[in-house]
Amino acid sequence: MSDVDIPGYGKLWVANKPDLPLLVVFGGIAVKPSQIDGIKRNKDEDKPVQSDVYMWNYMNALKNRFHIFVSLPPRHVNGPKAYGAVVNARDEKFAPTQQILFLFSGGYLPGLGLLGDKADANKFSPIFLVDIWMGDDNVADFYTHFVNKNADGVIYVFTEGGPANPDARKKLAGKLGSRKAIKVDAQTGDVGYMTHMRTNTVAIGMLP
Repeated sequence: MSDVDIPGYGKLWVANKPDLPLLVVFGGIAVKPSQIDGIKRNKDEDKPVQSDVYMWNYMNALKNRFHIFVSLPPRHVNGPKAYGAVVNARDEKFAPTQQILFLFSGGYLPGLGLLGDKADANKFSPIFLVDIWMGDDNVADFYTHFVNKNADGVIYVFTEGGPANPDARKKLAGKLGSRKAIKVDAQTGDVGYMTHMRTNTVAIGMLP
């Protein structure tokens, strides 16, 4: 069991069994801690945290079940190249038999390149789309088309406002149905990004 730095792309956790599944994670924008947990902090303690840090808060509990790669922030990483670098790290201790893709929020961006390559896309099952942003028409068109073609392998977890595109959100949810498209509603006391961030917890609970 060890952490492996994938220079320029992120960090890989190699679990204790070589053939455990690989979870490939691309997170979103930087978020202040107070917007994640609702706890008020002074300004110095509430500086935005990047996704290559906060996504591990969700993934650490899975380290006995998966090899896990968490990428650098989405605007700083190329999806296909990052994935290629992870695959190149295979050795006798890291030989996953299944690969799962987990795109959260701004992770839609590296996901465009990765899922746009059919050969790469076919290596992942299932693919989790976790409150991905679809506020741009091109992004929305890409993901609605992808889900239409690959519905069997996709799970969608979302909030009302997270996708920033009600039409695209409804198309994905409608195509996948209520067992594979799960809406996460706001809870009393939610502030900032709390509801949005909770989609990670819900999605993790659906991992095979």
